[in-house]
Amino acid sequence: MIAMGRLCDLDGDDTWRLAILDCIIPCFRSLSTRIARDFQVEREEIRSAMVATVLEVWEDTAVGVSPRHVRDRMVKAAFEVAFRLGNATSSEHSMDDIEILIQSQVPAQDSPLRASSIIDANNIRDADVVEQLRGERLGALFQVHGHFDALQSFHDELRDGRRSGSVSQAVRASGLSRSRISDPNLYYYASDLYPPFIGLREAAGVMGIAESAAHRLIRAGQFPFPAARAGRSYKISVRALMHFENIPDGIVHVDDIENGALHASGGR
Repeated sequence: MIAMGRLCDLDGDDTWRLAILDCIIPCFRSLSTRIARDFQVEREEIRSAMVATVLEVWEDTAVGVSPRHVRDRMVKAAFEVAFRLGNATSSEHSMDDIEILIQSQVPAQDSPLRASSIIDANNIRDADVVEQLRGERLGALFQVHGHFDALQSFHDELRDGRRSGSVSQAVRASGLSRSRISDPNLYYYASDLYPPFIGLREAAGVMGIAESAAHRLIRAGQFPFPAARAGRSYKISVRALMHFENIPDGIVHVDDIENGALHASGGR
């Protein structure tokens, strides 16, 4: 299809170019919707920028680029411009990512998080308060989605000493002042709650692209972070994926997490 589009361009016919665009645009929908939600940007503005970018890449790759690499370059460039647009406006809309997700799932009039949802952590200067708020919001998120039982089991292992190691080291490196009065072993990274690796299909879903597109990006050496080969499939680092998606991986304390979950449950 790319080759046909190039031949049509030589004849001044953009029919095939438009057909290629029609095939690519559907994979923009979920990503543009998520960025619009997370960064408070107009979805149509993001999609317009993505379409304009793929057309620019089409023009720029007319010479010296193999047709089999053109589509992947177009998709990658579109994703990059979408994230740049979101990041450029994030300073104007600083609502916490986790809070946005909670608000999208729980009606405001019924949510016990309604009062705390107006708090902007970026405007709080006290690091201890920010740390506590971050943990409470994450705990509330797990409670809202019904995953707190698994979280409680993880906390029990921490309290019983069955889990330790990098948690206390991370606290010492972070300089969190509350660690002087709280057990450092009861701190952990938010990413510790997730599996270290997930499959390429799941990772592609988070990124808003098709699994086949992710495979093409890997083969072309254009995947945005390393993908580990596991037989015929790939494993994707959850922490690398979180970093790419700008998902915060902060240090949290078990007490803050449980307090947030208790608050989200209405104190039950």
